[in-house]
Amino acid sequence: MSVCDLKPIVFWCTVDKQWSLYRAFASLPWSALGLKEKLEAYRGIVSQARNHAFHHILPFDSTIEADLSDLDVRAETIRLFSPFGQKQERGIRLKDQELAEVLAEFSRAKQRPVSMVFWEGNLNVMESASELAKGILDALVSIHAARLERRASRK
Repeated sequence: MSVCDLKPIVFWCTVDKQWSLYRAFASLPWSALGLKEKLEAYRGIVSQARNHAFHHILPFDSTIEADLSDLDVRAETIRLFSPFGQKQERGIRLKDQELAEVLAEFSRAKQRPVSMVFWEGNLNVMESASELAKGILDALVSIHAARLERRASRK
């Protein structure tokens, strides 16, 4: 028995769960989103919504640039002529460098508004995917148990 032999068996053991996942995915409001029913489009919607939520920890809708020319911003060190190929800190190190680095990492992501209807449908997709994964595991465990029984009956 090879892995190739398992694929059709697992398929037929889980065809109902695969159909449920297909129906859940197809029932997402694709036309309202102006998209075709594709896995790549689904991945993009969820990814953009996640990125927008993560990147908008602070509620800024535009880039902020502060003019520090009137302030007395002091540097602690300046590093020049680092050895080639060595990744060391380069440039100017400010007194509050850690804070400056943390603040510099904040960014904004493109907002993709997604309705609650989508998220409710997405919950159904995730539950169906979970059920399919559980069904595949159950099928593989059953096949393994049947194989063990068959070996034991031969002895």
